[in-house]
Amino acid sequence: MRRPPLSLITAVLLLLTCPVPAAAAPLPRRPPPTGPEREMLDEAKRLLDEGRLADARDIHLTLWGLTKSASDAFRVGMLSFRLHDFERAAEFLSIYFEMVGTPDAPKIWVPPGFKESYELARANFAEARRHVGALDVRVSEPGAAVLVDGRQVGVSPLPRPVYVTPGQHRVGGQRAGEQIETTAGVDAGGERTVWLVFTRARPEAPACPPASKVVTYPVAALPPSTGGTALRWWTVGALAASSAALAAVGGVSVLEANDAADERDAAFVRAQWEVSHCRPGLPACDAYADVDGRTKTFTALSVGVFVGAALAAGGAVASGFHLAPQAKVRVGALGTAPGGGLSFSW
Repeated sequence: MRRPPLSLITAVLLLLTCPVPAAAAPLPRRPPPTGPEREMLDEAKRLLDEGRLADARDIHLTLWGLTKSASDAFRVGMLSFRLHDFERAAEFLSIYFEMVGTPDAPKIWVPPGFKESYELARANFAEARRHVGALDVRVSEPGAAVLVDGRQVGVSPLPRPVYVTPGQHRVGGQRAGEQIETTAGVDAGGERTVWLVFTRARPEAPACPPASKVVTYPVAALPPSTGGTALRWWTVGALAASSAALAAVGGVSVLEANDAADERDAAFVRAQWEVSHCRPGLPACDAYADVDGRTKTFTALSVGVFVGAALAAGGAVASGFHLAPQAKVRVGALGTAPGGGLSFSW
């Protein structure tokens, strides 16, 4: 008997040992529409034929809330684009792309002609993005409600950016009674990342038993001021500035008083040479009386402003001392050796 060739036997053995490839799993497909859904689709088609785009889109929005199907997201996005509602067009077309994948790698079953409709949706999405901005909202905690301009847009983490009109927008989050908000601006066609960070509850530190008995002797225990710290420091600064200003005015007044006193002495000498007894109406006597009045005025002014400067400086010092830290001397055992400590508290 003639033996079969060795190469043929090897090929047969390889075919028998190689696993048979499993059939590819069918892509998920939208369930057939129910009776009410079919009626709504027919009504939306009738409205679309009549040119009532907004009414037809409202029906598809309702269907989207019921089915969450890619076809309804596609129709809402395309109708919104035709209505120049570019924010909603960008939002629903981005949802559509996430659900269907690409013509080369679809995620769900797609009908014939899918590539053409996909390319048209891509073109409309690109045009819509030229008119709107995108806010990529990142939240530190999951499960927080995310709000843009007071409208809830989802729960963190958001699966996609929020498309908004160009300009400034209020972006906030709510979680377990805590609410945070910030303002973010975005240009048309641009994108901005917005961070919302919630403050975590800090765990309470465990109580530690005292190592030893400590005796506290108060050194300067002043009652805390009830006013705001910033306002009180402004008061100290204003008093100090007033004291400095008054001191400067007092110095000028002293100089003016000295000059006037010199002029008064000279006028007195001239009056003695011209007349033996001054009386009103004589030029030398009137000059003497004028400079004498100036001397007295500036002398009194310098005394007054120096008193005011001293009072303002005293007020500044008193206020600063009132704001100074209170000190307590703690005397006792520190660790295993006796000692003392000084602690400050505002």
